[in-house]
Amino acid sequence: MSKTYEVRGPDGYMYEVTTPDDANEAQIVERIESFVQGDTPPADLNASNGTGLPTPPPSVKRGPNTAMQNVSATAGEVLDGLIPNAGRTMAGVGGAIGNTIAAGLGRTEWHPADAFQAEQEAHDADQEQLEQDSPGIASGAGWAGTAASFALPGVNAVRGGRMAAGVANGAITGGLYGAASGALNDSGDGRLANAGLGLAAGVGLGAAGAPLMHGAGAVASAARRNIPGVDAAARFATNIPRRLTGRGLEQPQDAAYAQAERILGDEMTNSTIATGMGTGSVPASPANVGAEVARRQGLGVPAVPADTSEGLRRVTAWALQGRGPSTTRARQLLQSRQAGQGSRIRGHVTDEMGPAVDPIVETENIQRRASDAADPAYRQAYAQGSPMVIDDQLAGLMRRPAFRESLPQAYRNIQNRGGNPEGMGFRLIPHPPQGSAPLPPDMPHMVTPEGIYVLDQLPSFEAFDQVVRTLNKGIKRSDLTGRPILDNESGGINDVMRGLDGHLKDRNPAYRDAKAAFADDMAIKDAMARGADVGKMTGHEINAQVRTTPQHAQEAWIAGARTAVADNAINASLRPTANVAQATRQQLGLSGAGGYSSPGDAAKQQAIEAMSGRPGMMNRLDDRLEAEDQAFKTSNMAFGGSPTQPRQAMDEALSSEALGTVGRALSGDIIGTLTSVLFRGNPRGTLRFKQDVMDRISEIMTASQPRDVRQLLNAIEQRAYSDEAFRALLNRAGIGPAKVASLLAAGQDADPVPDAPDYEN
Repeated sequence: MSKTYEVRGPDGYMYEVTTPDDANEAQIVERIESFVQGDTPPADLNASNGTGLPTPPPSVKRGPNTAMQNVSATAGEVLDGLIPNAGRTMAGVGGAIGNTIAAGLGRTEWHPADAFQAEQEAHDADQEQLEQDSPGIASGAGWAGTAASFALPGVNAVRGGRMAAGVANGAITGGLYGAASGALNDSGDGRLANAGLGLAAGVGLGAAGAPLMHGAGAVASAARRNIPGVDAAARFATNIPRRLTGRGLEQPQDAAYAQAERILGDEMTNSTIATGMGTGSVPASPANVGAEVARRQGLGVPAVPADTSEGLRRVTAWALQGRGPSTTRARQLLQSRQAGQGSRIRGHVTDEMGPAVDPIVETENIQRRASDAADPAYRQAYAQGSPMVIDDQLAGLMRRPAFRESLPQAYRNIQNRGGNPEGMGFRLIPHPPQGSAPLPPDMPHMVTPEGIYVLDQLPSFEAFDQVVRTLNKGIKRSDLTGRPILDNESGGINDVMRGLDGHLKDRNPAYRDAKAAFADDMAIKDAMARGADVGKMTGHEINAQVRTTPQHAQEAWIAGARTAVADNAINASLRPTANVAQATRQQLGLSGAGGYSSPGDAAKQQAIEAMSGRPGMMNRLDDRLEAEDQAFKTSNMAFGGSPTQPRQAMDEALSSEALGTVGRALSGDIIGTLTSVLFRGNPRGTLRFKQDVMDRISEIMTASQPRDVRQLLNAIEQRAYSDEAFRALLNRAGIGPAKVASLLAAGQDADPVPDAPDYEN
């Protein structure tokens, strides 16, 4: 009887051994060792390598390597260090290729698989001999290959410095190299299984590389900020090449300045340019903020970057609580700017609507011009029309109650102006004694307590003109349009006045001309007075005035309006906390005139623009007032609002890494988030660091000179680029170790040679 055993030999291969029943373990092992060493086993023990297993070499290498064998073994050590099992696999491939070529030439039989295995075993023997004869060379070659594996290319499928990009690229890179290394490893369950295991291990190791590298960077940054001397040492080392190249040296406050720039950059990322009561859709990037500041300054508004976004305004209000030199200058700038808001807005109004005038002086000028222009014409008309012949039409008008009732007032008006009513045909007769003869019935008269007012039979032409003027003053008129309000009483007076005025003009052409000139000046005066009430009127009311105001008087209307608006701006600015821009917008019915964004009174805007005769004027003025309104909001938040709200918001955001803490958490940077929370402070002291951050923010956000604005906003943009580049560098740095770890993990021998042979039946 016989038994068959599977025995692992000292060379690591499995053998099928058929032995007599009485063979013991020692005998079986002895026979296997003898077979492996090339001796012929005894007849009672049959050993073969089993189906599909390579036949071991007929003899064991007994002498040292040749020079070429050492070179090949050293190169193999380098390749195995670069990618585990790569050298061994390349040797096997070379053997298979050599066997194929030799078989093609007829020198041997074609057995590429056997040749592949044989050449691998020869390569293993050469490497083992090299390790025995020159362990330093073998070890150095392996380490050189491992070091070179860091230079193997990595995947950059997902670009950017965010944690997700690093994790994705690391996982893909580790997975590919792990699978490749596993495929070169024929131990254990074979190449395919090892490739799968290598893929899984590589994905896990690769994904962990970027977070670990970011975490190491965060810990190093925290150590630099918190451990005394570390920052100084790091700065000293950094400044060595700067000194050699003549570049500016890194300063102690640079870390705080960088933090300030990050705070502003993060805030800009989440903000839009504030327009139209804070609404807008343009991102508040450094370039857009700079362009908007330049645009507003071009409108005559001393804008600063803080005006362009609600978020930037809030950050600036927090920073202005500091006590640094830039913060002090910023506060002075904003206070001075707010104090000049009224005069600037007056300038905006007069630039767009036309020059303002002194309404009292202008009214007096209009009256003087009217009197000077009309007096010669009236003198001539009065001379041509006197004495006045009373015809039937005129007599009929004189008998009307309104005519008779106007006589006392006309008499007094002439006296008040220094004239002589008696010389024009007016008489004031004392009351006659009872029983005396009455006045002729055709003589118009008016009985009053002081006497009887009478107009002679042959009065002067001027007397009738004075009656017309008195009647005109007695007519009720609309404050809005100046037109007569024709109720029963006023309508009757108006009929008498119009009839008398028309009769006089028909009788005396010189009077008609004089009256036309005087009426023009009076229309201008009335238009100016109505324009001054622009803030009280709606668009429909102004449109009514547009229709009733003569063309030549519309300029006077807009002069009155712009004068009132300009004067109100100055008056409103007397209160330091007043929003003069908002008050002016409300007065003109412009957009955002209320507490919220709104289109305003479009009809009012169109009517004012029609009066001005300046197309596009209201839009241009609205742009200026919008910019002034945003400037006011900056000052109001800094000095007039709640001092605790912006402080609390920003102090929370500045918690070591400021606004970046929230950003890290949202982007998946858990390590960075933890270090931001756990490691606070800096070598200059928390308070000093915070003050430096405030000073830098104040400097950037209140820059007013165009060149300074461009340079400081560019610093924010460059900080974002450098931070992104550094994060991307950490991602790439994390891929290297993860890649090597994946290669080594997948290249480990899954079925090593045991210390002692074993067998199983």
